[in-house]
Amino acid sequence: MDPEPAFPMHHGRLSLSFVGTLGDRGSAPIERLARPADLAAWFAGAGLESADVPVTPAALRRAIRLREAIARVVAAVSAARVPSDDDVASLNAAARKVAPIALDPRTLGIVSRSRDRVGAALGAIARDVIELLARPEDRERLRMCALASCGSIFLTPAGRRERRWCSMARCGNRAKVAAFRERADGQKR
Repeated sequence: MDPEPAFPMHHGRLSLSFVGTLGDRGSAPIERLARPADLAAWFAGAGLESADVPVTPAALRRAIRLREAIARVVAAVSAARVPSDDDVASLNAAARKVAPIALDPRTLGIVSRSRDRVGAALGAIARDVIELLARPEDRERLRMCALASCGSIFLTPAGRRERRWCSMARCGNRAKVAAFRERADGQKR
């Protein structure tokens, strides 16, 4: 099996993949944004910024606060609950920082025209989740991974069969192996 990518991007939306930077939420969380350089690498991998975006420890803390607000809002909405006003206010505040962007002709990556490049990237993530939640048909496609230890939220593809796991290669495989072992143990008795 291929090794898991440093930053899984299989959640169906930019903002949901950003929430996925904290892995295994349902059991022993794995923090993938442990250092400012990790956030810069995620921005680059997501196509939001180049890898040289200046991320300070304070900016990393701001990003993690936004990530957790997004996680709580999306979890509430997917469970048909009303999200907290504070979390929604955090998303709205971040979304207001979206800055004009341009396409870099050499790298074909996004170049921000903002002095606060981290704020602009976080604003794009916040705007993505706002656009997602504003569409009833998208809200209905939000799912929680069926593997309890994962806790990941993902978006099912439109018009496709229901997905149970955030990733078949990771969580789906783990669930199928566990079911096989359980059946095999039952046959031994």
